[in-house]
Amino acid sequence: MDTQVLIVGAGPTGLMAANQLQRFGIDCLVIDSKIGPTIESRAIAVTARSLEIYQQLGLSDTVVENGIIMSSFCLYSEGILKAEVKVGEIGKGMTDFPYLLAFEQSDNEKLLYENFKSNGKDVHWETEFVSLKEYEKEIIVLAKKNGETIEIRAEFLIGCDGAKSPLRHQLNFNFHGGTYENRFFVADVVMNWKLPHNNLIISPSDEDFCGFFPLKGDWYYRVLGTLPRAYFDKDDVSFDDIEKEVAKTIGIPIEFEKVNWFSVYNLHHRCVDNFSKGRVHLAGDSAHIHSPAGGQGMNTGLQDAYNLAWKVAFVLKKYAKNDLLNTYNEERLPFAKWLMKFTDRMFNLMTSDNWFVAKFRKHIAIRLISKVFTFGKIRPVLFRTASQIWYNYQGKSLSWSTSSQRLLFQAGDRLPYITDAHLEIPFYMLFSEPMFHLLYLSNEVLEPETEQKIKTVFPFPIKIIVYPLTKSWTELGVEKDLFILVRPDNYIAYHFDSFKETEVKNYLSRYFLFQE
Repeated sequence: MDTQVLIVGAGPTGLMAANQLQRFGIDCLVIDSKIGPTIESRAIAVTARSLEIYQQLGLSDTVVENGIIMSSFCLYSEGILKAEVKVGEIGKGMTDFPYLLAFEQSDNEKLLYENFKSNGKDVHWETEFVSLKEYEKEIIVLAKKNGETIEIRAEFLIGCDGAKSPLRHQLNFNFHGGTYENRFFVADVVMNWKLPHNNLIISPSDEDFCGFFPLKGDWYYRVLGTLPRAYFDKDDVSFDDIEKEVAKTIGIPIEFEKVNWFSVYNLHHRCVDNFSKGRVHLAGDSAHIHSPAGGQGMNTGLQDAYNLAWKVAFVLKKYAKNDLLNTYNEERLPFAKWLMKFTDRMFNLMTSDNWFVAKFRKHIAIRLISKVFTFGKIRPVLFRTASQIWYNYQGKSLSWSTSSQRLLFQAGDRLPYITDAHLEIPFYMLFSEPMFHLLYLSNEVLEPETEQKIKTVFPFPIKIIVYPLTKSWTELGVEKDLFILVRPDNYIAYHFDSFKETEVKNYLSRYFLFQE
């Protein structure tokens, strides 16, 4: 079998990569050793930045309609509500999705899989990656299905085959990090208690920790926490063994009616030191794993795929040099490393059974968290961090500016979110096509000569959007005409005050190919 891009792994990251490549007209083949999409809930939270990707795919309405918007974040200790943080539309004015949304991994996979199939493709299920050989212009992969060896030829390979990634092992990627001392459990349960179903409940105690996350369905929850030490060395732990400990930790009467899934596991925090090696690129859990604190794991994998797919597409379409693919590691590795440290600190605070940390958590941290969330200026910062809309590529190779204006946004930032009253569709929907967009901010029309020059200079298709210089933009420091080159993943590549062919070509020449 021949394809342009082989994707190993059909979890959320692999399926997002496949969907993105389809948008650019790239042929891809997806293999996975599973029999079909994941049926367990696994990851739960979908961040605003991920919803913006779904919006670009035309799928965000489906995600929101079938997810649960969480209204409050509650902290309980010994059966007493210690803090309740009203979440609501905490990110209003920053995104079309200003809330916390629960939409489990299995539903993400099903949605992405069905969308992939609707465009004429299917995943090769029950197909196991065996080995690969890389040559100057292609990769040859051997895979097995039903005992038969299959040979697959591809120009590039994207590894999304999870934390244990055979692909990563075979290519000897470094995977630095460690394993948390505690053991953990996770269960999807139907349960009865007195608390509202749309609240996220966290309950730390002196010895244990439990969290309750609402899932779609009547009284359906994801319950996770630290396994009681008495069960650390037991191999066949069931939820029946620990359900009394779970109820004791939160201190509220609970009736567990049904257990749909239960697992005990060790939790790791590890990251590669480079996302790429030759024609192979890793994404998602294959490249980085960390604690579930903050609900960042699946979302980070989706962002990896979003960043990588358009770059691979541009190289395959001969719009860009192979060097463009080096920017994938440059842009995504720093975030993965930051995330591993960030979630590590959060998770240790919530789960450590060190006596000092436990007392601090129970008597100080809970009250502190409650106070912090009441500050008007802090809430947006917390949302920006948790939703991943804060992350930027400032100072990276693809981010450049020649503007003399004192702008409140920089090259490498996510495109500013605008809510002008005259907009008939969400602002970001103006940038939904799989290509670069050139946003021209001005109260004047774009001269036909300039428009023609733009279309001639850029070595790839580009859509020009003329937008008035509204108050929204002047408040962001735009005082006169401004051009903003927006990448296919809605980050700012380059901004400049006037179109000068030499300057634009100077920016483009580093990574993009001019037609002969």
